[in-house]
Amino acid sequence: MTGDHVVVSIDGKPVRVFRGLRVMHALIACDQALYNAVRDGRAHVEDERGCRVGMEGALTPGARFFVRFDSRETGGERTRRETE
Repeated sequence: MTGDHVVVSIDGKPVRVFRGLRVMHALIACDQALYNAVRDGRAHVEDERGCRVGMEGALTPGARFFVRFDSRETGGERTRRETE
């Protein structure tokens, strides 16, 4: 049943999770390493407007999130894709 899920985007990758889950769950579903980096404080999550979003942030259908690695981790705030 499609009403049970929402699709969000993490760094441009579509992620399908159950409705009612949080940003942390979408990160885990997308890439465990991204979740670990945010959990450990090496990165943070921003929405499409550039506002920081907490791990407990709500997911809405079509929401777009970007993981930004902290400058001490990569030499400047960049997305994971930019550092690969």
